[in-house]
Amino acid sequence: MSTDLVTAAPMTPDDLDEIMPLERQCFTDPWSRRMYLSDLTTNELATYLVLRRGDAATRRYGEDQAVENDFAVSPIHRVPVSPVLAYGGFWLLLDEAHIATVTSHPDWRGCGLGQWLMLALLAAAITRGAASSTLEVRAGNLPAKRLYEKLGYEVSGVRKRYYRDGEDGLIMTTPPLAAPLMCERLTAAQEDARHRLGRCFGATVGDG
Repeated sequence: MSTDLVTAAPMTPDDLDEIMPLERQCFTDPWSRRMYLSDLTTNELATYLVLRRGDAATRRYGEDQAVENDFAVSPIHRVPVSPVLAYGGFWLLLDEAHIATVTSHPDWRGCGLGQWLMLALLAAAITRGAASSTLEVRAGNLPAKRLYEKLGYEVSGVRKRYYRDGEDGLIMTTPPLAAPLMCERLTAAQEDARHRLGRCFGATVGDG
């Protein structure tokens, strides 16, 4: 699953220099670098992805941006390296993919990045043998809840005062990922995300 504007790649420890400031900006209870490093280096059940601009969007971005600090150049390859747009991961628990964390850059909210990332994570989970997926979301996080519902997740339980500030957590679970209706839902969500990415990044998105 790819586009010419946004690419999903495995997260590496080198990505954490970018991710940790975003983590602190986006979450009231952020993960530590040590937590990410542990999953990336020792947890065989964990899969993490990062989204960056793809080749087409990187070229446009480099041509359009005047602020050097917002557009780095790789000292090794001497090619533009776009910032992390979104990141997330899951733990494969038997045949269930538990979404551990998902977020997108605040400057690009509403562009479909979270949706595209979730689809990429579910595709990776299926490849690893997952039959279903589950996650927890804050009860008051309505945008996230709507996104997960669009992807087929349904509320299956409540964890009272699950978060440190006392907010309840909703347990959301998918039907079998291979079920025909679920496949149709994910295909529709993929097309929707393509169009939203295209509007934000300035081109029609197609398969890569």
